[in-house]
Amino acid sequence: MNRSTTLDNPPAIDRLEFTRRHPAAPEVAPTPAQPSPAAPTSGGPGKSLLRAATGLLAVVLAGAIYFHYANRFETTDDAYLDGDLHPVSARINGTVSEVLTDDNRPAHRGETLLKLDPRDFQLQLDEARSDLLSAEAAVPQAEAQISQARAQLAQADAGIAQYRTQLDKAAIDLRRANVLMKKSVNAQSELDTFKATYDIAVANSASAAATRDAAVASLRSANASYQVTVAKRGTAQARVRDAELQLSYTAVTAPVDGRVGKKSVEVGQRVQPGQSLLAVVGTDQWIVANFKESQLTRMQPGQAVEIDIDAIAGHKFQGTVESFSPGTGAKFSLLPPDNATGNFTKIVQRLPVKIRFAADSLRGYENRLSPGLSATVKVRVEP
Repeated sequence: MNRSTTLDNPPAIDRLEFTRRHPAAPEVAPTPAQPSPAAPTSGGPGKSLLRAATGLLAVVLAGAIYFHYANRFETTDDAYLDGDLHPVSARINGTVSEVLTDDNRPAHRGETLLKLDPRDFQLQLDEARSDLLSAEAAVPQAEAQISQARAQLAQADAGIAQYRTQLDKAAIDLRRANVLMKKSVNAQSELDTFKATYDIAVANSASAAATRDAAVASLRSANASYQVTVAKRGTAQARVRDAELQLSYTAVTAPVDGRVGKKSVEVGQRVQPGQSLLAVVGTDQWIVANFKESQLTRMQPGQAVEIDIDAIAGHKFQGTVESFSPGTGAKFSLLPPDNATGNFTKIVQRLPVKIRFAADSLRGYENRLSPGLSATVKVRVEP
């Protein structure tokens, strides 16, 4: 056995002595690796400066491109959807008998939305029609009276002609009798007879004239009665039309195409004329955007608009500028400002701008648009 074997495998009897004479060497912590010296940068500080200049140039170029792009648009989020709200109210007193619609349902122009009890108005119509029949029956009677008065007038004219002829003959006979009396041919009694005949003819002629005057007055009265009768017939016809109109008001209809909202009527409710029962929101809707006055310099009707509606994310609507409000929002407020009093502080005003939707961009979203929804609009003020 060599020495290395003895040291590596000491006998058991001498193990303690071996351990005492050969203690274990202490563990030495590994020395951390030292960083290698950095290699010198190729190009030196000149290349770093070039990279910084290139980055700065890229930032400036990107900012210039963005500014040029953004300068072609005017944007505001002070915008909302607007539309026509048509209130539906009662035109007569009545009791609601049927309600045929509900909130949020579609409605078409002329469609019946609710009905009032028609029985009272049907009775009024029946009465008016009865009065009209009576008035129409009186018209032929009045026409017959006119015909009768005209016949009496014609008879009176004929009597006047007859009595005038008799008067002329009596006057001639009386003159002849006077001549013969002076020549002592006729007796006095014959002259008296001719004179009496003449006097009777004069009286008959006067009576015929009076009869004609009465016939003329009767004809005028008949014509007046006819006019009154015709007027009564017209009044009766107007009453019938009014009763029919009142009866038609028992059916309350939609004024336009749209959707029903704000319903506040139920069956059995008593309503008054002018009382609001519900509203119909029309299908014609648009955007009202309140732009600052400084944003209106290059804006004009007909410019293209891109519209984002908060309630409909992911879809961009298209439209065009239609018109500008005749006054700012402050001018139409309940208490408009008066800059002639107190200290003046200039405040940027906003002007409402009406924007009309393009029909193609609305397709499929008609039922999701409601007046009052918020929007963001971007107007292209430069090509």
